[in-house]
Amino acid sequence: MTPHPIGSLGILCSTRRGSPPFSEQHYCRTLSQASSKYGISVVVLCPQTIQRDSQVVHGYILKKDGWKETIVPMPDIIYDRCFDLKGRERRAASKLLTSSKEQTPWMIWARGLPGKWNVYNKLKDEPALKPYLPPTSSYSGPESLAQSLFTFQKQVFLKPQAGSQGKSTLHIQMLNGPYPLIINGRDHHNNPISQRFDKHSKGLAWIHQFIHHRPFIIQPYLHLYNKQEHPYDIRVLMQKNGEGHWMLTGMAVRKGNIGGTTSNLHGGGTATSVLPFLTWEFGATPAEHMMAVLHNLSKDIPSILESHFGRLGELGIDYGIDTNGHIWLLEVNSKPGRSSFNHIEDPTSAVLAAENPLRYARYLLLRQPRRVYS
Repeated sequence: MTPHPIGSLGILCSTRRGSPPFSEQHYCRTLSQASSKYGISVVVLCPQTIQRDSQVVHGYILKKDGWKETIVPMPDIIYDRCFDLKGRERRAASKLLTSSKEQTPWMIWARGLPGKWNVYNKLKDEPALKPYLPPTSSYSGPESLAQSLFTFQKQVFLKPQAGSQGKSTLHIQMLNGPYPLIINGRDHHNNPISQRFDKHSKGLAWIHQFIHHRPFIIQPYLHLYNKQEHPYDIRVLMQKNGEGHWMLTGMAVRKGNIGGTTSNLHGGGTATSVLPFLTWEFGATPAEHMMAVLHNLSKDIPSILESHFGRLGELGIDYGIDTNGHIWLLEVNSKPGRSSFNHIEDPTSAVLAAENPLRYARYLLLRQPRRVYS
C-alpha cells in the first residue's frame, strides 16, 4: 500500500549541457522511482532557477516518457547534490543553502562538510582517531611542498580541499637521475596526467600553476596497493535511516588500474566485497580485525563531525590500508557516491544506499509542521 503523500523533496543538482540539463540523472531517476513508497514527491532543481523567497520553482519531474520541465510549489526539503559549482551558480547555491529555517518555509535535508583541511583539524583532536590520520598540511606555495617532500621521504600526495572523484590529485616524487621530479595524477576532468622535470624548480612551478590559487592539502604518499599493484581504498557509507539514526549502510573496496594513483570508480576503477578481498590480501584473522576497526571508526565519526559542523545526513568515509596492514582514514565526504554498491554482491546495501535519503526525508517531514497535501 502506497503511503499517503506527506511532502516533497527537491534534489539540488548542478547544471550541465544536454537533456535533461542537470547532473546525477541516474541517481535522481532512482530517487524519483522509489519516492512513492515513502509518500514523497521528488523534483530536480538547479541553483540559479530558485528564488529564496519564492513560493514556486522551475524544476524537472520524472514522467513515464522521461523528464519534464514544470513549475511546482517550493519543495518542503532541499537535498544538496551539487558538485563543482562555479560563478553565479555557486553563489546561488550558497545563498540558498545557508538560509535558516526561520527565513524560509522549507528545510535543508542536511548540512554539508567544509573542506578537507577543516575536517582534518577537527578529527585530529580526537584521541581515538589520531592514530589513523595521515600527517596533513595545507599547501601555501612551492616552499611548503618542497619542505613536505623532504619530510615525507621524497614522496607526497597533493589533493584539493574541496575535490571529489579523484580529480586534480597528484603523486609527486623526488628521484635521482635526469628527471629528479616526477608527477603522476589526474587533471580536473579526471584524465590521467604524467610530467617529468629535469629541475625541481620547474616541477614546483608547474604544480603551482596547476593549483591556480585553489586550496590544496599535502599528505605523505601512502603505499595503498594490493599484491597485484592495484591501488585501492575502502568506501564505507554511513547514512541516517527512517528513524533518524546513523547506520552503516555498506562498505566496498574500490580498486584502480595497475600503476594508477587513485582507485575512484570515476577514474576507471572497479568495486568488490571487502572481507574476501582483505582475507586474500592479509589472511583471515587480520582481515576480521580490520573489519572490526573499520566498523568502530565509522560508527564514531558521524557524531564527532556533527558536534562541530551541525546536522548531517550521510557520509562517505574512505580508508586506505598500506602494505604493512595499517589502516588510514583518508577523507570524509558529505555528498558521497553510491555506485560501488551496485557492483558488489550486496543488493540490500545497494537499495538502502539509494533509498535511505528518502527514508530520512520522510522522518524529517513527519517531525516538522508542514503544508497539508490533499
